This record gives sequence, structure tokens and C-alpha cells, in this order.
Amino acid sequence: MTNRGLLTLLLSTLFVTSGCLDGLDQQDDNDFWGEDCEETPDQICTAGPAPDFALVDQFDNPVNMSQFKGKVVVITFIFTHCPDICPAVTYQMKKLSEELGDDYNESVVFLSVTVDPERDTPERLASFASTYDASWQFLTSTADSPVGDMASVWYDYGMEVMIDEEACGGNGHYMEGYEGCHCNPGYMQDSWNVDDCIEDPDHDKNVTFVEGTLEADILIALDQWSSGNVNANELMHGTILFGQEVPGVTQLISQKIPPQDWKLDDMYGIEHSSSTYYEQNLTLIEFFHTACSYCHNQIPVLNEFHANHSSNVSVISMGGYSLGGNVDNASTIENFTIEHNTTWTYLYDDSNYLMNAFGMNSYPSWVLLDGDQIVGRATGYQSYEALESLVAERSSRVNLSEQMHLILENLGHWEAGHMSDEEMIELIAGALNYEFEEESDKDYGVSHSAKLYIIDSDGNMRVVWRGYDWTYASIYHDIMLIL
Repeated sequence: MTNRGLLTLLLSTLFVTSGCLDGLDQQDDNDFWGEDCEETPDQICTAGPAPDFALVDQFDNPVNMSQFKGKVVVITFIFTHCPDICPAVTYQMKKLSEELGDDYNESVVFLSVTVDPERDTPERLASFASTYDASWQFLTSTADSPVGDMASVWYDYGMEVMIDEEACGGNGHYMEGYEGCHCNPGYMQDSWNVDDCIEDPDHDKNVTFVEGTLEADILIALDQWSSGNVNANELMHGTILFGQEVPGVTQLISQKIPPQDWKLDDMYGIEHSSSTYYEQNLTLIEFFHTACSYCHNQIPVLNEFHANHSSNVSVISMGGYSLGGNVDNASTIENFTIEHNTTWTYLYDDSNYLMNAFGMNSYPSWVLLDGDQIVGRATGYQSYEALESLVAERSSRVNLSEQMHLILENLGHWEAGHMSDEEMIELIAGALNYEFEEESDKDYGVSHSAKLYIIDSDGNMRVVWRGYDWTYASIYHDIMLIL
């Protein structure tokens, strides 16, 4: 069964390490990007020692703040039945842990505190953490009256929490910046009363696809559409949601099924077609720019890799793209190949299409194809060992269902304008047997304010983020200043 909360698969990474990222315009200074607790009113963030608490994690282990002396602590507030923002927050925290690298757990720890302790038992939190591959502690209360036990924690951290059996008819919650109820999957706002959620009659089919499959990923995208977070065009093409790029159905498909039927010229004017490579075993595509220093430094490694693997892996470098307004053309790419005396194929994408179509946004970036399917991706400079690992540890080819083949067959008709967005969505929903599922037999609404705290290694409140206008990169910046 697909997990409706798994919005993480929809959220794209904003930053990539060890590469040239086009369009990254973040201020790099010595000030916190969040609010400094030493400069904010007490009702926003009280400077000084972080309030202590006595809770349990998802493994029923006792947790209190004194355990983290000497470490920076990042605290968020979530609940597992939240269909939208809580999974997105958890995804960002997961990306933050990856960005921190060795600092994660050694110098920096995360805590996610529930605002729904009645339903968020340790077992439920453990399942939620496992779903998102989250390795930090998720905290709740196991007291006889867990809500009352948690109330002091919420108060100490300035959290406004409302648990109301009547809120949204028990099938939704209120969310900052959203008018009326934000309804759970399977429900929609009542057109006569935006503070009530009623059953959505258009989604009553059984979901049968396993989590992690392409079909399941598209079902998650359908949840965004049916919940009213995105419109039909955004569902198909992608959009920005909660400050993050959210890929549409076309991008989700392109992550595993490459764009079909492209033809590009090499530096000698010889035309190369997609079918030539899709019919082969393995093809390694590098997206590059001649002004990218990492791309220049990559040449010796690619020379060695191509020399040793040309019998089983075709290597292609694709250029013609922009970096900071500097757009490559056939001439600059040809000069690049002459300068480095390269021996593999360079193709010029004069349409500036394929890099985005493959879902890549930095230089160099890499896609490994097994026939007509994508089985590996990488970003940034790659060592020889890393390229060999990309090939050796590649994903298995996707076993597409009959339903997915039907979608792919009709996708071309839709792209040609023969079908409207609504018609294509109807076909996708019907093919995937799309429905909502009941999340819980305890129906009530939960609403809470949005805060993220960073506590320094001395145990003092240092930074607060209010709302959802942060990304893992924003929090990373503030943590680095504290460290």
C-alpha cells in the first residue's frame, strides 16, 4: 500500500555538493537566517537555557535535554497523521542530516516532538520514522493522560496546539496560511463551510501499488492534487509548494524513464538518436558546462573510466546549457573537446531541453541508463571509484505494470495537445485505481503553530524559525554559525 504521507518523494533537493549549481543566490554572511533568540521578544523565543522535559522516543527510551549537553539540538514539532507539511518537514530534516555528514549525531542532534500524543504512540512514531528513513528521535508521552503531560512542553516552547474532535469534521486540520480546513486525503472542503471536511466522492477506488514504485510515486502526486495543494497543470508539470520545488507527473516519470525520441549532433555534425543508446546495455550521460571548473577537473577521471569501460558502457557528455547566464554553444563545446583531447562522444543540445527533462540542475551531473531506463544518478565531481560504484551498484530496471505502460502510451498524446490536463489526470487516476484510505479510527482535528528551534551546545535557545519558509540549507547555515 502506498503511504499517503510520503510527500518526501515529491520534494526536490535545492543544493548539491561538490558541483556548479546554476541560479543559487543565497546570502552568505555571519548573521542567522532565522531569528536570533537573543534579539526576539520572549513570546517568540526566550533566550537562555532551553526548557527541559521528560518524554520517550519511538523506542520507549526516556529522553531529556540534559542528555544532549555539548551538542547542538534542532527541535521540530510534527504529528504523524498530518497529510502535508509534517512529511515535508521530516524530509527536509533528513536532507539536513545528509548535508551535515560527520557532524550529524557527533555534534548535532535532531528531535521531533509530537503535537498529537493520543495517536502518536512510540510504535506509531517508529513506523513514521522508518517510512522516512529518519534516524533521529521522535518524542511523545506515555502517561495515562498524554495530552495533559505534553501541554507543559508545548507551552514552554511557545507552541499553540489545538486538538478538537469537532474541528474539520474530524477529517482535517487548520494550517498557517491556509484558509479554512486543510482536509485529510479522501476528504475535501465543504463548499458551503470551509471549516468542515466532507468525503470526496470522486476517489473511492482501492490502491494496489507497492510503496517506492513509479506508480506509487504518482499516486502521492495525485494526493497533492486531490487535496487542493496543486492544480491540474501543476500536477502534470510541477510547481513550488511550501517554498520547495515539487515535481509533477512528467518529472516523476523522467526520473526512471528517460525522454524519448531525441536527436542531437556531435562535434563532427553526425546525428545521434536516443534509440541508438536506449537499445544498448549501459550508457553514462554527463551533463556539463565548459565554464564549470569541476567539469574541467573531471576529464582525467573520465578518460580513465572510458578507457577501461568502453566495451560495456557508452559515455556521452551533453552540453549547450547555461551557467550564470553563460550559455554554451557548439563552438565552445568543440573548443573544450580540443583543449582536453577527449575520446568519447560530445553532443550539443541546442534545444536546452534534455538536462531538465532528465531532472538535473547542476554541473556536472550524471545519469546512468540501462537500455531505456534510468538506473543511476549522481551530482558533482565523481572520482574514478565513484563512477565504477555507480555502474556496479546501479538500480534494477523497473518492472512497469500494464497500467504504467498505458500511462506512458498516452503521455505522448497529452504532450502533443491531443488530451487536456484533466483528461490525462482522469486516465492516470483510473489506470492506477486511485483512492483515499482511512488514516485512523480516531477522528479529530489537530492544529499547531509552526516553529523550529536551534539550541546551542551550552543548552541555550539560539535560533527560532517560524512558519515553513525554511529549507535544510537555511538551517544548515545557522547551525554552521553556532558550531
